[in-house]
Amino acid sequence: MKNIHLILGLVWSIIASNFNAQSQVITTNLVAKMDVIPTFSLWDGNKTLLMGYTKFIGSKIDLPSPILEYYEGDSVNLNMRNFSQSAPHTIHLHGLDVNQENDGVPHLSFEIPHDSTGTYSFVAPHPGTYLYHCHVVSPLHVQAGMYGLLIVRPADKSKTTWSGGYAYDKEYAWLASEIDTFWHQYQRIHDLSAGTTPILDYKPQYFLLNGKSENQLESESITSSINKTVFLRLANIGNYGNTFVFPSATKTRIISSDGRPLPSIDFSDTLTILPGERYEVLLSSEVLLNDSISVSYFNLNTQIVENIQSIPITITQVNSISTIESTGMKIIPNPASSAFRITFNASMPDDSEITVYNSSGQKVYARIISDQTSLNINTLSWGRGLYFITLNSGGQFTHQKVMLK
Repeated sequence: MKNIHLILGLVWSIIASNFNAQSQVITTNLVAKMDVIPTFSLWDGNKTLLMGYTKFIGSKIDLPSPILEYYEGDSVNLNMRNFSQSAPHTIHLHGLDVNQENDGVPHLSFEIPHDSTGTYSFVAPHPGTYLYHCHVVSPLHVQAGMYGLLIVRPADKSKTTWSGGYAYDKEYAWLASEIDTFWHQYQRIHDLSAGTTPILDYKPQYFLLNGKSENQLESESITSSINKTVFLRLANIGNYGNTFVFPSATKTRIISSDGRPLPSIDFSDTLTILPGERYEVLLSSEVLLNDSISVSYFNLNTQIVENIQSIPITITQVNSISTIESTGMKIIPNPASSAFRITFNASMPDDSEITVYNSSGQKVYARIISDQTSLNINTLSWGRGLYFITLNSGGQFTHQKVMLK
């Protein structure tokens, strides 16, 4: 009997030591805050007012809020102090398997009033990409900026998608959203009653990826080398749908959805992500590449694409840091109706190619051009929406967008 107790004690000691080696107790502090004046810079130089989470009470509110990162099995105490001078707030752990008490849904969990602190406790679940956001008057507070990514990594801390999963060389995380600046006016998000603000028509003027758009997206560009694997986490916290179109050379593999591995790899260069969804994909190219990944933002009611953003992706030789300069082109008129004209900064070399894609990533036009300074394109049969134009001139790529009305 004594031997049995000794054996059981050894077994439990081994289990405990393994658990302690792979998990830890983590305390994370967030502050819910609100701007008094517009401070967040948009791509065109305008500023807007935000409500969001910061790590410290004196930190400036950014968009999105800080990424929260844990390892599988970590015991997490997520403390939030509400210093927004406004409505109560929560932290809803979107997609995580937590109990109801810690899920951050008002009336089912708990709210945190102004100048109060609350703690959400959970064990980090399966490795994956998740979201966190306020669930008080969520259409208003999420639009105001109260959202961020939550990432759970493998317990063994390996550079893999999950324990026993796919290995990768570099990692990126993109969170898509939009801004309607009318929703960001002080009197609208300073909602002391937390429930009586009428929901407005939603007409976003800015379409974001990690809080950036247009020329700001250069900072989100992907750089890698031939035959190296890029792990890309994608999520949508906006009110529009997103369609991501990847260059065919990246051999995109969709491996996970909403924090769980897919039963089988989906090979596709087009991926649609609806609000609240998260996907994980792997990119790898066997050839040099200087291209972009496009993101279409479509209205869920009309299904019309209202904006397209593009993020550069460059694949070089191993250890190469060189970049490829592009030949410029302009679209006239833009927006267009039945036709538009492309003008080039110089005569195109032989075998240059113009390719046009619709918002679903389908090729609608392709033409080889040589020694031309302009090109007229008839669009009568294309339909309304945004189109993505690529010029390949001797392996140098230039991209433009055109709106058909």
